[in-house]
Amino acid sequence: MGGVVGLWEGAVGNGYPGTHRHHRHIYVKVGASFVCGRSSSYLHSREKRVSGNMAELIKTLLSFSEQAGEIARAVRQEPQLFSLLVEEKGEEEKNQRFTHDFKTLADVLIQEALRYCVAQAFPVLSEHVRGEESAEFTNTLGETITVMVCPTQQETAQLLAKVLNDNKEAAEILATLVHSDFKWQPDLEIDKIPSLPIDNLGIWIDPIDSTGEYVKGDMGVTLGNITQRGLPCVTVLIGVYDRTSGLPVGGVINQPFAEYNHEKKSWQGKAYWGVSWNSTRIHNLPSAPRLSGNESEMAVVVSSSEDKKLLGQLTASGFKVIFATGAGYKILAVALGLCAACLSSKGSTFRWDTAAPHALLEAEGGGLVDYKKLYHLYSEQKDVGADALRELQIRYYEPNPPPGQKWNNAGGFVAYQDSSILPRILACLAQ
Repeated sequence: MGGVVGLWEGAVGNGYPGTHRHHRHIYVKVGASFVCGRSSSYLHSREKRVSGNMAELIKTLLSFSEQAGEIARAVRQEPQLFSLLVEEKGEEEKNQRFTHDFKTLADVLIQEALRYCVAQAFPVLSEHVRGEESAEFTNTLGETITVMVCPTQQETAQLLAKVLNDNKEAAEILATLVHSDFKWQPDLEIDKIPSLPIDNLGIWIDPIDSTGEYVKGDMGVTLGNITQRGLPCVTVLIGVYDRTSGLPVGGVINQPFAEYNHEKKSWQGKAYWGVSWNSTRIHNLPSAPRLSGNESEMAVVVSSSEDKKLLGQLTASGFKVIFATGAGYKILAVALGLCAACLSSKGSTFRWDTAAPHALLEAEGGGLVDYKKLYHLYSEQKDVGADALRELQIRYYEPNPPPGQKWNNAGGFVAYQDSSILPRILACLAQ
């Protein structure tokens, strides 16, 4: 089954006044009208809600992911807007692999809008939404703005105009999108999710993964069915995890630029979701045949910065190494059955990169394990069973101890749909 999320209609919502300023920082109080594309009546019916179920949560996150995709597409379609939005990250926020890394106003808007959306629809989760981006954005006037969603569309447009150096037209585009009420025709498969509790869950979001490709805006370069670089590698990642075990239990991946419609000269998006909770495994990923045992046909997707010796070992053992960008996209390629595994031997990814695709893999019976721990275990035992793999799964609830980076996947990772590929990979790397 495909993952296209469709039937969206826009209607501007209403809200309450309340924009606050303090010194040179502008703080925006979020109003009650914007709730993940939900109407104000939906919000009011849930204001006192303290819990919920997984099906409702996934519907909410899917709805929000498409609104996030609309924002991402709108920003790319307005060159003047896009050029104003890009801001280089501070030294403490930079991914160590890149000389230049970027954050955008779209990143911050999406992240903070989700935080508020979840808080309103599911108050019990309000303190448990984590994201990559800091909410501050500095304009050319030196004002540092804590970006959130303003109570009304007019106020949001006025606030964004300050960020955009009085570009009122561009500000209005974003404000309209943020305050739109999207009506969604849900995926009927979601209704098959049992009534699972959500009180003990946490959420990771990466508003726009593969920001570098988003900034460059290339149409895409493919090798077989895998896009190696370009806008199709850009994803919105929303992962849900159990706060006790740290394991992923649900996830949504939205590709805002999945396909380009040459006739309409516009991008169309796709969205994928999955839930894995004890014996419950359900998703909307298309059925993919389990991989054959022919190693010469095995494909492993990696980053172009991967260790050269490791790449040589894989190639010498008959694996087809494919370079691609975007951690979320590369792992999604595994979940879609486009390759056997995704391998990263370095600590260059973070929990917000892997939580959502990890959840989709779990829903298929696969997983995403710590590479260094897996390699060490294999070196000692030459065998890795199901129980060992469960213990090696990346966890999302605790930060790394100092002096390392707080939330990076320090030991690297291996993502797989079928665990039978792991001994073959490990055997060639152990030579």
